[in-house]
Amino acid sequence: MLKYVRIFLVLFFCLALAAAVGLYAYIYTHEDTKPPAFRSSLDLVEVSMTDPPEALMQGLSAYDNVDGDVTAKIRVKSISTLINDTDVNVEYIVFDNASNYAVFSRTVRYRDYTSPRFHMLKPMIFNVGETVSYAGAVAVMDQRDGNISGRLKLEESTVISSTPGSYTAKLSATSRMGDTIYLPLTVQILDNSASRPKIALKEYLIYLERGQRLRYRRFLQEVKDPLYPDKSEAVPLSLVSVNDSNVDPNTPGVYEVYYYYTGISGEIATVILTVIVE
Repeated sequence: MLKYVRIFLVLFFCLALAAAVGLYAYIYTHEDTKPPAFRSSLDLVEVSMTDPPEALMQGLSAYDNVDGDVTAKIRVKSISTLINDTDVNVEYIVFDNASNYAVFSRTVRYRDYTSPRFHMLKPMIFNVGETVSYAGAVAVMDQRDGNISGRLKLEESTVISSTPGSYTAKLSATSRMGDTIYLPLTVQILDNSASRPKIALKEYLIYLERGQRLRYRRFLQEVKDPLYPDKSEAVPLSLVSVNDSNVDPNTPGVYEVYYYYTGISGEIATVILTVIVE
């Protein structure tokens, strides 16, 4: 009896070993090791900044030798910063059911892309000893990311906040797309005079299309003069002088328009409108 048991165990072991070898051979010969393949009918994809993410997939498909069509599994792996004024490089990735993957890249053009824009919230005028805060005076808006004022950076400054005078500063901001914009400014540091008049504008920074011409007096809002004799009446805006002589609307750049008013005390109020010609 023991002899038959031994024979059975030997046969069972041999069968189990043969099955294991057969299974291994099947898996080895049938294992999916080939990644999917991308196909693109477009070398250059044009989209709008307002298009949904699906627009980046146009003309793109992927196929796998085992799983077939895996187009629905394509994902955007990364989007580069700008490689010129409007183009980025988009990298895609796709996996098959065996976790093989393929990567593909192509150029995407944003046909309506515009650089971020500065917005000046108040004039660059500070009193002696006051903290010069650019973050509180300048905002930056981006077409893709909205408010990116947190990316505002002071590049250069000659400002001495303890001494009255006119100084220069240069700000910058960089979007997630790698687009860096710059804003040169004149910063006024004034003494703490209670009799000094003030000029307020409707806006302190504007953008112009090349060739566009404006009457800059239209940006005047009001003039306040502590010594103006008739407190019930506003100071006539006609008393304000406007100097826009350095603005060249035909040449892109950053320019300044100056507004002057001489108060009853003899003190001169000055405020600046920054003009960016695109």
